[in-house]
Amino acid sequence: MIWKYAVRECKAHVVMSVLCLVQAMLLFAIVVGMLSIFMVRYSEYRPVRKLVEQNGFICMLNASYHMDSEKGMVVQNSQTYETMLKDAHVEGQYSVEAFVDEPEEVADARKKNSYRENVWAYDDAWISGYKPALRSGEWLQTDNDEGECLEAVVLQSKDQYKTGDVVYVDTNSTTKLQTKIPVKIIGVIDPSADIIYRSNRNGSVDYQILFSNMVKQSDDLSKLDYVESDVFNPVEFFVSKKNLDRVQETYADRESDKNLSDNYENVLSTKKQIFVTTLSGVALITMDGKCSESVYKYNKNKVAQISRFDFLHDLDYIKKNTWHNIMANLSELIPVGIGMILFTMISFVTLSTLMYQKNMRKYSIYYVQGLTWAKIFRIHVSYIFMIVLAALLLGILVIVAAGHLGVWSGLAVQLGVVQIIGCLFVVILLLVSSALMCLSMVKGRSAREHYGKGI
Repeated sequence: MIWKYAVRECKAHVVMSVLCLVQAMLLFAIVVGMLSIFMVRYSEYRPVRKLVEQNGFICMLNASYHMDSEKGMVVQNSQTYETMLKDAHVEGQYSVEAFVDEPEEVADARKKNSYRENVWAYDDAWISGYKPALRSGEWLQTDNDEGECLEAVVLQSKDQYKTGDVVYVDTNSTTKLQTKIPVKIIGVIDPSADIIYRSNRNGSVDYQILFSNMVKQSDDLSKLDYVESDVFNPVEFFVSKKNLDRVQETYADRESDKNLSDNYENVLSTKKQIFVTTLSGVALITMDGKCSESVYKYNKNKVAQISRFDFLHDLDYIKKNTWHNIMANLSELIPVGIGMILFTMISFVTLSTLMYQKNMRKYSIYYVQGLTWAKIFRIHVSYIFMIVLAALLLGILVIVAAGHLGVWSGLAVQLGVVQIIGCLFVVILLLVSSALMCLSMVKGRSAREHYGKGI
């Protein structure tokens, strides 16, 4: 019965209902617009937020060295690096002395003792912390215990390899391997995707310092080659460090002791290592949030002593710069937006209150005929809810339709979960505000007073 009376009110006050509808739609438009601007900027940061918002620092390593008993030997893994720090955890990337599917240009360069690599490995935090956009297949797995073949995702300037292809490692850069180690391609990265590879070195000091991008950083993808290209090879293979270590265990004895490679003595001198790795690329060095300032400073100074790097920044510094850039210009829009929201809400509540006052005589008659004030009040709130809901649904349809027609092309307008939640919050605010205003008019007044003073 309540909804029946509410519909009757809509029909009886078409002009006022339309005015409230327009006010509500304008309010939803402002909310969606402001949240869209924020979400567009935040959406790129969100995938790496957990990586960045830790206690520690980020470093672009070129190489690191043991300073004591190892006589300056290059650090090959993050576990060894951690032993030189205090209560710190290191997650790194690795350049791997290996080449997959060696092309003629690399073979020619090798004859001149110029070695090339196209394999990179990740610690688990990089694998689980960020997944680049893929053209096909799947991303690397942190629980990979495969020991017979390397599972790799490939980034390439041309469509040379496809998901499911199997290629081979037959050189560890310095040594020709007699055992061909299979590499199964489980995914292909979109060349226009941001990847955590080597920093883009473009001077950014926010989260973008993590990323490289083959398309953005290459003048012409077709001209990439293994000899002259500075940042990207035409083909790069990315693997799990855990998977790489397992394959190393499987093939090391077989290669050095049984198959007798062309450079047997060199293999033995590397302690049966097929894949020599160097901790290189973007590294995260993190500590407990409650660690002392002295421990923090010790670790940062130690990194500066044992490593060659392009930059070393506090993660807190990166986080602050990131949020500053996300909120850039929004700080000017927010007061304006809030002002518009408040003005529109006040206008809507004022209109709904005027309608309640205008209907007071009619509501008093409902009361005399047997309806309680509680039911009469619910009729008016239901009427307002119908207007607000209609405005919300109509606004969503307009946004979706405009999106299909390309109206929002190049603009920040989008309709996602956050925007819907924001609109639902506004719905609640409108209903509560309108209800409280109307209750203030009813409180302490009898049906006779309402009838006598109603319009």
